[in-house]
Amino acid sequence: MTAAGCAARALARAIAVLVLVGAGARGGAAAGLPDDDEDAQREVYVPLPEFRPYPDRDTLAVERVTLIRVRRPDQSEAVVAREDTGWEQVVLDGWQLAFYSQAKLPLRRGPGRDVIVQEWSGGAHCCFDYHVLHVEGPRVRREGTIRAGDCALRVADLDQDGRLELIACDARFAYAFDLPFAESPLLPIVYALGERGLVTESRRFPQVYQFRIGQERRRLAEAERAGDAREARRAVISILLHTLYAGRVTEAWCGFERAYRWADRARVRQEVLERLRAGARPDEGRIPTVDLAYALTPPRPCR
Repeated sequence: MTAAGCAARALARAIAVLVLVGAGARGGAAAGLPDDDEDAQREVYVPLPEFRPYPDRDTLAVERVTLIRVRRPDQSEAVVAREDTGWEQVVLDGWQLAFYSQAKLPLRRGPGRDVIVQEWSGGAHCCFDYHVLHVEGPRVRREGTIRAGDCALRVADLDQDGRLELIACDARFAYAFDLPFAESPLLPIVYALGERGLVTESRRFPQVYQFRIGQERRRLAEAERAGDAREARRAVISILLHTLYAGRVTEAWCGFERAYRWADRARVRQEVLERLRAGARPDEGRIPTVDLAYALTPPRPCR
């Protein structure tokens, strides 16, 4: 990359950080909910631009193999690994595959490189799976799949430790609470690549949720000023869920009890608990396998 290109990329990242910090600024305190402006401004990670779909790229050289995207007559696709010797093997089958990274950055420390392959079902907005492949020498190993549903995948080093995290979302609350899909809460889920493959580490990154909580508090304040009860209700539910996913169970439920003024409070509470308990269903790719046992911990008494 030229010096001008490097300067342009640095400027773009700086602008993105400023935009995110500005979005974290307070727009008014929400009634009955705690005020922590400073925490709401700490979600300032920038997704790495190297991680995006490359739909027109059919080959990717990594370590001692070349990954080749092959289109089949039945419209399915495969990723084939070809070694320097000419020997080939199919490492991934799917539908409308695209390389999602250029394999320049590892997802964890150690030898080898990681490649993410995006799979799209072909729907207007749905559904996306992200397959993680680890390439070391001529060997290609599947590490796991993130079922992102209607969400894109973002990749960033959230804690600046040199290991990248993958941020997708959990759509288990789609169409819940009598809301249309466009208004349904999509909760962030943070994945990391460890010794045993992909694991969820959402609770370790509360700043991801705090940024969203700050946004929803501003939405709630604006809705209450405008007298928009539907939007206010949606914001209160979203604050509850993001706070639960962050692991702050007592704060989540106590804030909900103070702020939720609609007659269906008990039904909403029951629906939240039922959907948190629900595991992944093989017939529903929008729901990733995520352990949320911590969010089901009984809350302490409210003060």
